[in-house]
Amino acid sequence: MSINQDNFIVRPMTLADLKLAISWADNEGWNPGIDDVNNFYVADPQGFLIGELNGEPISCISVVRYSQNFNFIGIYIVKPEWRKKGFGLKTWQEAFKLINHQSAALDGVLEQVNTYRKSGFKTSHSHLRYQG
Repeated sequence: MSINQDNFIVRPMTLADLKLAISWADNEGWNPGIDDVNNFYVADPQGFLIGELNGEPISCISVVRYSQNFNFIGIYIVKPEWRKKGFGLKTWQEAFKLINHQSAALDGVLEQVNTYRKSGFKTSHSHLRYQG
């Protein structure tokens, strides 16, 4: 089955979209800082993007722009059934248009380290989380 990527758009999130994105992060096993969401959104409401295919949300990313010297990328997620089809890359590229070659940091997932490197990121810290 071919997918018409022309029906894919990336747009700014609403607060309702952000709640959906946070639920996706939670489903991934991430600790999205649920109580912090409104603070991040207020800091940069245009920095939260959602990707839709035929009107269905399938991807998201945030680029909170604190200053020209500090931008932070987060909640970069593509729904599992839509991964490895190019939608994540399109979402990522739209996010980077917001910071126009300025520096940025992110919390990465191990499976995507090579993708981050291709975009110019370097590992700066490493940490482990434990659950029991």
